[in-house]
Amino acid sequence: MSKKIFFIDVEKCVACFNCFVACKDEFVDHKWEHYSEAQPDEGPAWIEVQEVERGQFPKVKVNYIPKPCMQCDPAPCEKAADNNAVTRRDDGILLIDPEKAKDQENIQKACPYNRIYWNQELDIPQKCTFCAHLLDQGYKEPRCVEVCPTRALRYGDIEEFKDEMDKAEQLRPELKRDSMVYYKGVPKAFVAGTVFDKETGECIESAKVKLETSAGILVCSTNNYGDFEFEGLEEDFRGSICIEADAYQPVVFNDLHVGKSVYMGEINLTKMG
Repeated sequence: MSKKIFFIDVEKCVACFNCFVACKDEFVDHKWEHYSEAQPDEGPAWIEVQEVERGQFPKVKVNYIPKPCMQCDPAPCEKAADNNAVTRRDDGILLIDPEKAKDQENIQKACPYNRIYWNQELDIPQKCTFCAHLLDQGYKEPRCVEVCPTRALRYGDIEEFKDEMDKAEQLRPELKRDSMVYYKGVPKAFVAGTVFDKETGECIESAKVKLETSAGILVCSTNNYGDFEFEGLEEDFRGSICIEADAYQPVVFNDLHVGKSVYMGEINLTKMG
């Protein structure tokens, strides 16, 4: 069987929450025999849409990251479970048996992504099932994928995404676990600023900006508003920035340390002579 994956393009997610609503519609008050007990109406969501804010005013970016169960392999929840309460299907989907998992809160606590929830009323752990009950009926996609208007969420054979896999990644790679969930466009750190003429206050277009880090050198130019930006940087990096423009004295920022993302604000250049 070809590997099935859940492919999420973060840049296409507009936080419409259709995925959240569809999940609630499918599972709240609905018990699916051999797959899951009913999801609580309030409280935990089996797919979460996390808001990620980067930068500082006036340069702020907001992204949204949908997070279902990652279907890890190896799966800590499966290892933590007693009585074979968590099992993996041939298509890679992990299911929690509601009867066998009763009172096993250790299953919920084992998830490194915090994507398993504890149903206090039933005393069982619960999570996204990728709508396995529907897939077994012939559905091509889970409900959340079906209702996504921007196709930020997609599901299918891994071969279908071969042209995009070079840009794909999995969350928390430091865990060194394979997953059925792949992401494209996960927000990284950025450095931005605006370059002005110190004397006239006018923005400087086409100034050369060079960012040097241990990973290499990046170069860009300011636009017609004097803005520059380096996107897709690893968090907590150190480096230096040099800004040069014709007829102006260069400005260098050494020992630049960016924890997440930073807007350097207005940078004034002084004319030579």
